[in-house]
Parts: sequence; structure tokens; C-alpha cells
Amino acid sequence: MPVRVVTDSNGDIPPEEAARLNIVVVRSILNIEGKSYVDGIDITRNEFYRRLPTLNPPPTTAAPSTADFEAAYRSCGSADIVAIHLASTLSGIFAAARLGAEPLGEQVTVVDSEQASMGMGWQAVAAAEAAAAGASRDEVLRLVRSVQERVRLFASLDTIEYLRRGGRASLLSARLGELLQIKPLIEVRAGAVSALARVRTRQKAREELAARVEALGPLERLAILHTDCLADAQAMASRLAPLSASAPWVVEATAVIGTHVGPGVIGAAAVMASKPA
Repeated sequence: MPVRVVTDSNGDIPPEEAARLNIVVVRSILNIEGKSYVDGIDITRNEFYRRLPTLNPPPTTAAPSTADFEAAYRSCGSADIVAIHLASTLSGIFAAARLGAEPLGEQVTVVDSEQASMGMGWQAVAAAEAAAAGASRDEVLRLVRSVQERVRLFASLDTIEYLRRGGRASLLSARLGELLQIKPLIEVRAGAVSALARVRTRQKAREELAARVEALGPLERLAILHTDCLADAQAMASRLAPLSASAPWVVEATAVIGTHVGPGVIGAAAVMASKPA
């Protein structure tokens, strides 16, 4: 039985790559000034990041509906489906995906990626490549688990103001962060977001990010992520390219993620070549 891969737009897989790999992408919703936009369809990322600093009230995000997920799964015909979605601890997307899969029974296996952005995206890419090569559903799932164990996602935030707007940072810590020009370095792993370091300048934050990736050793895959700072992302990709077995992808993060972290973010989603000890 052939295998199809379904994911959601928070995985940040570039559209041309999703099309090449025959990945079905279910898109999240952005709510901006009383109007709803389908992520990546109704508003471009460039337009969103241009408007973001002046939006009041701040934008909010919403999971696709259960019906959206069911429709995506049914679009795969009779194939076995491996559905890889945003960490269940970070969003209601996983719960909606699982409910959408119920009418299709055992045809759909819904996987909690325990990740975000290309930390999730690399799992879906590896799954789709294996499916295209004729792997069975069990073989695809084993590969997804392997990538999940080896993927690391780091991000250097330029400000904590957007976390405050979304209720993810206290007003006091946000004001202190702006006053001191603190640039947090965060990691997403096993569905949790943790602070790794707090540095005082953008350059030091970039250096800390690069050092964290370099410490991982040889990489199977690497994506450099950004929110409206392409030149910085390209420079980071050039620096870290020798670590990776394949050319790094440079990806602008979805507006759904940008809503919570703001512009000026540089991140890295790295898949280690071997399982960490």
C-alpha cells in the first residue's frame, strides 16, 4: 500500500518542496484586525511582517478545523497516511488532527512531532522521501521517530515584546528585556520551549546560536529559519553549511510562528547525523 504524508503549515516546508514530495499541507488561520486569513494563501509572509509592528490589537492564530483535517486525509485516496503535526503541547492542532482522522480509522496514523517549524518539517520531509522510495507505513514511522530523536530547534529572539503581547511573557519581564536589550536564545525539544541563554546584543545572540549548532557535530540536514531578516539568515547558512551533508535550506518562518516571536528572529533546525549518546 502506498504511503502519503500530511502535515500542517507550521512545519515551514517551502511550498515548492512540499509539492515536489507530494506532501499535503493543512493551513492554519491568522486573525488580523477582525478578519481571518489562511496562512500562506490569503496573506504573504512579507506583507504580514511589514504590518506586524503596527497591528493593534495584535494578531491571533487558530488551528484548522477538524473538517479541514478530514478533507486533507480524504484527498489522499486509499493510501496509508502518516500525519505529522505541531507539538500537542504548543497548540490545539494535534487534537483537531486526531479528531479529523477518526472517521478514516486505521488508514491514518497521527504523529505528535513534539516540534515546531522545520523541527517538525524535517520529520515530514524524511517521511515523504521514504514513502516515495516505496517504504511501508511502519518503515516510514520508524524513520520519523529516528529524525525526531535527532532533530534540534534553536531560535534567537530579537525581542520578547511579542511573547508579552501573546501572554507568554510577563509585562515586567518584557519591560526589563527591552530595557536591557536582552536577546533570548530558546530551544524547542520534546514539546517544551526552554530558555538556553540571555545575551545583551544581537551579534552575541547570533554567535551563541551558531555555537549551539556547531556543538551538535556532523549534520544530516539543516534549515536556517528567519522572520523578515533574510540577509542574516543567509549569512548564518553560509557559516554553518560545512556541517551539513546537504545544502542548508533558508526558510522564512510562517506568520503563525511570527505572531508569537516577532520579526528579527534567526533560528536553526538541525538533524544530527547520528543519535546522541
